[in-house]
Amino acid sequence: MSTGGSESTRRDEAGRDVERIMPDRELLCRLRGSGAENLRACMQCATCSSVCELTDGCNPAPRKEMLWAQWGLRDRLMGDVDLWLCHQCGDCTLRCPRGARPGDVMSALRRECVVHYSVPRAVGRWVNRPWSLPWIVVGSTLLLTLAAALWPWSGPAVADLTASSDRVALSFWSRLPYGLLVTFFSTVVLLDAALLLLGARRLWRAMHDSGTARAPLPGTRSVGASWLAALRRAVWHDDFGLCAESQSRRLHHLLVVLGMVALVLTDLWVVTARYNPLLQGLVYPLGFFNPWKVMANLGGVSVVLGATLMLRERWVRPDVAGGRTYSDFVTLGLLLAVVLTGFGAEAIHFARIEPLRYIAYAAHLVSVLALFAVLPYSKLAHIVYRTVAVAYAERVGRRPFRRSAEAGRERERDLQPGGKP
Repeated sequence: MSTGGSESTRRDEAGRDVERIMPDRELLCRLRGSGAENLRACMQCATCSSVCELTDGCNPAPRKEMLWAQWGLRDRLMGDVDLWLCHQCGDCTLRCPRGARPGDVMSALRRECVVHYSVPRAVGRWVNRPWSLPWIVVGSTLLLTLAAALWPWSGPAVADLTASSDRVALSFWSRLPYGLLVTFFSTVVLLDAALLLLGARRLWRAMHDSGTARAPLPGTRSVGASWLAALRRAVWHDDFGLCAESQSRRLHHLLVVLGMVALVLTDLWVVTARYNPLLQGLVYPLGFFNPWKVMANLGGVSVVLGATLMLRERWVRPDVAGGRTYSDFVTLGLLLAVVLTGFGAEAIHFARIEPLRYIAYAAHLVSVLALFAVLPYSKLAHIVYRTVAVAYAERVGRRPFRRSAEAGRERERDLQPGGKP
């Protein structure tokens, strides 16, 4: 049974239905400590909803989220699809006459939603506390050390990924061989994927049970079309282009996302090299001019540039980019740590500086493991949760209320009987 943030209906002595609200006071305390300090300043003037290009015309976000948050209605908020359609562009925050910062409140609510659907939830709560980061780094170091100690190490230092190659390469560290790293990190990635899928499934159910567009609206799409549209919006950040004040942030996010895609694809192809006919003759570590190494380096540069621009934006223009919160900085910090230690390990490795190259390589692996440890509970989880929410919105016909002439005609066409999106 819910202890707070819920609603129930009962009949009074006159036989009338009376709705009883039970605020979640703990939620209010957490929100005030994570970027929503000005929540109480909201006077429900609806300026935020009137300037938002992403809200649905019949569902005035973020006005209703501000009201629900003030009342501590956790159950409504945790199943609210509009939380995830918001990209925190800053339009509403800049125009709020009371300085309530609706964009920061929506961001804080999304963090709360990630923790709420975390598996297990206690770990999600712990990871989002600042003092947990040193323990995560220490734990990652010990776990990697234990895996190396237990691995039945033997054989050459170079991982010949195919039987046809006779080239020779110098491994980063023979005590951390290719087989160990593939087995260890593949297990961690699969565990992260399972945790994120469980959380995303809970979110989907909550959005469905919340009554949001329970009856299909005009313009609904098939399951396949909904997911394709959601993936396109997530990868290309189309909705950022609708924002008036921070369209430049779309480029920053695209640099990070596309850079991460390049890094993931490179790792995926290296891991599957034994079975991939396109990678015949591949030896790990990759040579500096190997096409996959070039793509990984370009991806790393893209992540560093995008993350740096995002940090600069948050520092110089917090009124648009959002408040400076721990969850934002730890995510961007770990991303930068992964890429920069990777570049450092690569440079020192090719320079053959021993034993510094072993230390640099170990630091890179620890930073990667720390990033994976926080991934299901951090802002990186937004990639999954937001995509799921956008797919749900596409599925039930909930789309942003765009004010452009072309979008207006499209919306009118959707609302006509038998209209197609």
